Amino acid sequence: WLSYVPSMRGGLLPVTDIRGIDDIERPIDFSPVPGTPYDPRSLLAGQEDDSSGQWLSGFFDRGSFTEYLAGWAKTVVVGRARLGGFPMGV
Repeated sequence: WLSYVPSMRGGLLPVTDIRGIDDIERPIDFSPVPGTPYDPRSLLAGQEDDSSGQWLSGFFDRGSFTEYLAGWAKTVVVGRARLGGFPMGV
């Protein structure tokens, strides 16, 4: 989790260059089916489509979402992720 915070107090945020990993200007491909339960982690992080095997992008950069407290609060999603390379708390 240290990669999401400045290296020293008052320092700049550690922005990651995501070129080649994910596009900053991209659509969010994951879309839940109305009336059907879904895992909100898929909307945040994206997921692989079960039928086609194609990656469906989520809100945050691909591979950047890390969930914390998953064992404690089953109905709450808490974590860190990157949006356009910028660290965010979720």
